[in-house]
Amino acid sequence: MNRMLEAFHDHFQKIGFMIHTLTKMDVRITDPNGAMLVQQVHHEIPAVLQHLHEDFSVINSSLENHPPNRFIHYVNAYDLGYVAAGIWDREEFCGSVVVGPLLSGIPSMDVLSSSMALQQLPLGQRTPLWTFYESLPVISGVEKDALGDLLIRLSRVEPIQAHEIALQPKPLPLEDTTEILAESNQIIEERYEGEKMMIDLIAKGDKKAIRMIHREQNPLQLFLNRFPGQPIRAVKNSLLVLNTLCRIAAEKGGVHPVFIHHISGKFSVLIERVSSLQQSNTMMIQIVNEYCELTHTYSTRNYSSIVKKAVNYIQFYLDHPLTLQETADAIHVNSTHLSRKFKEETGMNVIEYIHRMRVENAKSYLIRGKHSVTEIAFMLGFNDANYFARIFKKITSLTPSQYVKSCEKRSLHRSSAPNK
Repeated sequence: MNRMLEAFHDHFQKIGFMIHTLTKMDVRITDPNGAMLVQQVHHEIPAVLQHLHEDFSVINSSLENHPPNRFIHYVNAYDLGYVAAGIWDREEFCGSVVVGPLLSGIPSMDVLSSSMALQQLPLGQRTPLWTFYESLPVISGVEKDALGDLLIRLSRVEPIQAHEIALQPKPLPLEDTTEILAESNQIIEERYEGEKMMIDLIAKGDKKAIRMIHREQNPLQLFLNRFPGQPIRAVKNSLLVLNTLCRIAAEKGGVHPVFIHHISGKFSVLIERVSSLQQSNTMMIQIVNEYCELTHTYSTRNYSSIVKKAVNYIQFYLDHPLTLQETADAIHVNSTHLSRKFKEETGMNVIEYIHRMRVENAKSYLIRGKHSVTEIAFMLGFNDANYFARIFKKITSLTPSQYVKSCEKRSLHRSSAPNK
């Protein structure tokens, strides 16, 4: 370790903690070679992006070749950004303070899909990648400049030990302020019954769970009473509880742990950014809505163990040239037995299911209009665009181009309809 970094290690560790605590952004402090010395992070990098450590070497190389009063805003091939400043001991470059990954604009599925296609990332990683992107902080140009200026100042200042001045408030007249709103046994029982109903609805992918929240005049009141004087911490705790309940519901609904892990982790990060009661109410609806959609899309609750494994395998490797035999080999069962069980429980054979899943994914790509039919076919594991078009028409009764036109007509009709 560089002698300056070694001498001031505790100082830079405090700097990393301070920036992370105030901004809720990931902070890393590296040595001149890009090796991590201090990490204060919330976001778990998806496995398909694990080589992002190379970004830190690029950042250090650029900082080292510029004056100490410069910071860098680096955006990599995946549109992930970092703001960084160098750590200097007079004229010697000792490392860097790096904040990120972060985004310069609201993430869109179009950008992600294009990036995945450009970088040849597997389609099966789209859901965890989208969840990761949605959880990242978005900063404006002004915020980027302010953050860069802050990093330069913090990375060059001599360590100063901060001490708090203890100032006692003037005593107030003794009043009976210790009584918190009493919660009767009946209210508690009703709330727990409501929780059970909501878990059951989410486990079925039923969005009636959202209407249950709307019926509550103040669904967070129970938690506000438990944390008098700390309303924001109270609502964050309540949202964390909701996230856990929804996670349990999704598991009960038969969703694979990988999908649950990513959405749960995303909301854990987003919850900590809540700064108002209004934001908390919006976040509640978002949490319940996305877990319902997750369960509706990926639930295998009514399937046997064999069919569950087959469905999960197909969902993860949808962009591969899947076959019945390959699927059976992957989950270690006889292909004839799998074929029979799959047909009994899903009402279709394995290949029909694969085709339907690919067509559903193709619809979203077609609507965005960023890729040709041929590109979409190859992205979804088809080796022939004409064969893809035939499968698409067989399932939807429309060719891909006809489907796009029908969606455009519906969109035009909705936009031209008079407001009631």
